[in-house]
Amino acid sequence: MKVRRPRRIRLHRHEHLIETSDPGIRLHLREKCQGRTRSGAARPVLLMVHGQSLPSPVCFDFPLPGYSWMDYAAARGYDVFALTLRGYGMSTRPPEMERDPASAPPAVRGRTALRDVEAAVRFIRKKRGAEQLSLLGWAQGTMLAAAFAAAHPRRVEKVVLFSPLHLSDDPAAAVLFEDPEQPGRLNPEFRGAWRWVTEKGQQWNWSRLFPRGKAPLWREPDAVRAYWAEQLRYDPEGARRRPHGVRIPNGLIADHYDRTRGQSLYKPAEVKCPALLIRGEHDLVSSDQEAQRLFGALARATGKRYVIIGDATHFVQFEKRRDDLFNEVQNFLEE
Repeated sequence: MKVRRPRRIRLHRHEHLIETSDPGIRLHLREKCQGRTRSGAARPVLLMVHGQSLPSPVCFDFPLPGYSWMDYAAARGYDVFALTLRGYGMSTRPPEMERDPASAPPAVRGRTALRDVEAAVRFIRKKRGAEQLSLLGWAQGTMLAAAFAAAHPRRVEKVVLFSPLHLSDDPAAAVLFEDPEQPGRLNPEFRGAWRWVTEKGQQWNWSRLFPRGKAPLWREPDAVRAYWAEQLRYDPEGARRRPHGVRIPNGLIADHYDRTRGQSLYKPAEVKCPALLIRGEHDLVSSDQEAQRLFGALARATGKRYVIIGDATHFVQFEKRRDDLFNEVQNFLEE
């Protein structure tokens, strides 16, 4: 479905480095919005939270024309903020990420990342004077968004879970992160504080999701090139490395593995606000079975819905069906 985009509106971009409750840790928070309203009325607010391997500017403010999700929502009248968790992009790297990764366990676990979401919400509420805001998480970010909504029901108007994750009983999901020689333990690749990721690995993570012959039909070559170039732009040290690489904390991967063993950051029944679950039809990270179970477990969420975008993968926002994704989410937020 071809979606009619809003008329071209001048948007303002602001970059914030906000304080957390942990000394020395500052978080990059990008903001996009229209100019001041003539009436001075407050606009609705949306906070976006990334997943385990990409900082928020790459996930939500992709620089190709027509690809920025932040621009789309801001042009529709939202004040949009995109949080980059500690250890990623322009946010502070915790001390364990400046040392040999084998010297510490996985850095930036979910409970720590949740404190970063709380810091961002405090900053936004103070800056905008907003009693409530909406939250959008992608992949592992859905666990953080839902956990915050469960813990702070009065502060969250709506929650969007894009590529929703909660608990998985699929053995194949566990195998992706498990030590093949020691079942029940995290793979040694992810057991240290952090890891390097390369273009080859990151491109494979995306390309493997397409049914045979569909990749050229569902995505554009410019998006494939920009996908890695944008990641590298937020890691100057990695850009000097050979081969080029990006440092990623392993904490959210460890949480991703824990969910295959029945451990979760939150209880879905404690989420009381309206909730949208949305995923690409060929998303192999978030399965339909897992999303259906989560949908049922969100027993107290009002006005919940589940949407599947056809001819799309886990990375819909970088693909040709991105307008459908943006539009479905925006319609939900604006209702």
